[in-house]
Amino acid sequence: MSTAQLAPLLALRWHMVRSRRSRWGFALLAAAVPVMCVAAVVGGLLAPRDRSLDITLLAPTAYLSVALLALLAPLASGGGNDLFPSEQLTAYPITSRTVYRATLALTPLNLAWTTQLVALLGMTAYVSGRAPLMPLALLTCLAFIAMVTVAGQALAWGVIGLRQRPDRRAATWLVAGLVAVAAGLLVTTRDLTELLDRSPTTAVVTGAIAGANDVLDRWAWTTAVLVVAAVVIDQLGRRLCEWALRQPGAGSRTGARPVRRREAADSRRGEMLATDRASVWRSPALRRGLLVLGILPGAVAAVAGLEWPALVLLPGLVAAGAGLLFGVNAFCLDGSGSVWLASLPVRPGTQFWSKSQVVAETCVIAVTITVAAGSLRAEGAPSAGEAAALASCVAVVVLRVVATCMELSVTRPFRADLLGPRDTPAPPGVMAAYSARLAVSTTLVAVLFSTMAEVAPWPWPVAFAAPFALLSVRRLLQASRRWEDAGTRARVVGTVASG
Repeated sequence: MSTAQLAPLLALRWHMVRSRRSRWGFALLAAAVPVMCVAAVVGGLLAPRDRSLDITLLAPTAYLSVALLALLAPLASGGGNDLFPSEQLTAYPITSRTVYRATLALTPLNLAWTTQLVALLGMTAYVSGRAPLMPLALLTCLAFIAMVTVAGQALAWGVIGLRQRPDRRAATWLVAGLVAVAAGLLVTTRDLTELLDRSPTTAVVTGAIAGANDVLDRWAWTTAVLVVAAVVIDQLGRRLCEWALRQPGAGSRTGARPVRRREAADSRRGEMLATDRASVWRSPALRRGLLVLGILPGAVAAVAGLEWPALVLLPGLVAAGAGLLFGVNAFCLDGSGSVWLASLPVRPGTQFWSKSQVVAETCVIAVTITVAAGSLRAEGAPSAGEAAALASCVAVVVLRVVATCMELSVTRPFRADLLGPRDTPAPPGVMAAYSARLAVSTTLVAVLFSTMAEVAPWPWPVAFAAPFALLSVRRLLQASRRWEDAGTRARVVGTVASG
């Protein structure tokens, strides 16, 4: 039944992409994933072997980091992305099994998941060497990724079901707080290394390498356990999704919390900023996304024990993720109220720059939390060059993300209420394209500053940051001038208010 329903829904979503150019873009993105996987495997096989022992020792930690991301990331989106907003399917007999399968089917559209897949395949090929049976190690890696992916979905749906009642919601927050405190103690007391040495992912890496080296019994046992676990957890996840969707309030889009009135701001810009900040925090999807985006990358960086030059790479990906929360369609924060806001005696630029500031604040907060968490296990204080490179990278990527987001918000608005836990500011395919665009751009900038952190004195990162910042400011001003046009504002307001 789920396959019979899912295939027409996927076909309908595809036919809703009217632009031939967009269809070609989505097709190329889908084709790029296997190409990148093959390229990563070939790169791992051809890479120099001078650091093979170090990479092999780090492989279990890399597998564990992927498992943590796969387990916790779906919690930010309430079980995964919706193929369609749930209110559009209310009148149709869509089963819970179809909802669960749809969230799994949309997993490859998540750039973080795809990046983990590519990186882990490349690392597995590297640590397996150029053995004739190396493809067996890749099969083990794929089985591991499948297992942790369905485990993340099952965990997310279980937490969703638990959080439908106030007492159980408090219990989940208590458990989350205890886990966070335990993780902080492990990092600060330096007991994390000993715990990582006992990680169950060590057995997975050992089994994969055994397959490449013709130790077939060990490989077969490891891979079989992963496959069986994936199948069992998949069935458990389907049942948890069905149970969660049956809970009272699971389909509710609004809560019954009392409204707390805030004091009036001193200026019109202050009122607009307060409204936009409240619009971000009132959305369950955005609240969870901000928490996970701020904590999870930093936790992974702390587990990996990154050095300062490697830590410079993180702001690019984190800022791109923060922009994807709502920045790529920033005016959807107003929802149906955008018509009322547009009628107020406020200058158009006030609304535009208020949205820009809120997007920038979101990026800065997420990046700051990530860098602070990642620095807990970095060795020593950063040098002047490393500190300058890190600060310059943060400034450049934040400006770049804000400029791109506001440009997209003005040129390609979408209707999105952001009231449900799985709501996104744009359709799934568009979000995949946006994530690729933002991540590639910011990552290339971060790689440049990471390289300078190792080899250049501190004035060089500052000098290189200036032209990047000026280009982003220029794009932001161009988007602001577009917003000043009455016809453009009417189109954006009409789209985000009523579709």
